[in-house]
Order: sequence, then structure tokens, then C-alpha cells
Amino acid sequence: MSGVKPISLQAVAACEDESRRAFVARDCERLSELWSNQLLVNSPINRVHNKQQVLDLLRAGTIAHSSFDAAIEAIEELDDLVVVMGQESIVNVPGSLVVTRRFTNVWRQERGTWQLLVRHANIVP
Repeated sequence: MSGVKPISLQAVAACEDESRRAFVARDCERLSELWSNQLLVNSPINRVHNKQQVLDLLRAGTIAHSSFDAAIEAIEELDDLVVVMGQESIVNVPGSLVVTRRFTNVWRQERGTWQLLVRHANIVP
């Protein structure tokens, strides 16, 4: 594939970290750069959202985390994709309970940068 840089798992892990920081900050401009225009999210509230829907929910404050941490358990190259899997912990507002989730993120190089293409997260009971 022409114009695609070699896969760097460290670069994708750095994008994971940056995406979490931008999500907590509700930095929609940065998230828009990190996320593919084709982004699909199977959210922990059992809905599928596209990029614009998630950004709108963040802008409206419907989604608002005061913390967002993750433990990456696997990060693997699959052809031109990188799949990241693990466990994450979020706090929606200061003082609220920690919510633990399992997640899978799929990244792909688009326009010369790594972008999140697919995300699935579900709450661990």
C-alpha cells in the first residue's frame, strides 16, 4: 500500500494514551484528528455510534469522564490494522464510582497518521 508507513506498535500505544487524555479533556478537535471519519463505536451503553455522534455527546457533556485509565493486555498487527485489547477504568464525575470495562480498539493508518477505526467497550459486571 503506497504512502503507508511501517507499523509501529509503540506509535499506536502512544495514540491510545493521547486519545484517553483528549477524551477526558473533551478535546473534540484533537479527537477528530485521532479518529477516522469512518469510526464506529459499540459503546458500553449498548448503542452503536459514529464519529460525529460521539463528538456531539462529548460536546454536550452527555459523556464526561473525570479519569480514564487503561491496561493494554494485547497489541497486535493484523495486516494494515493494529488491534489493541485490555481493561479500562473510568470515573464519570469526581467522587463517582470507578467503572471497569473491557475494550477492543482497531487502528489504521489514514492520511499518514494512525486513526481509531473501530472501538468496542463493555462494562464488567
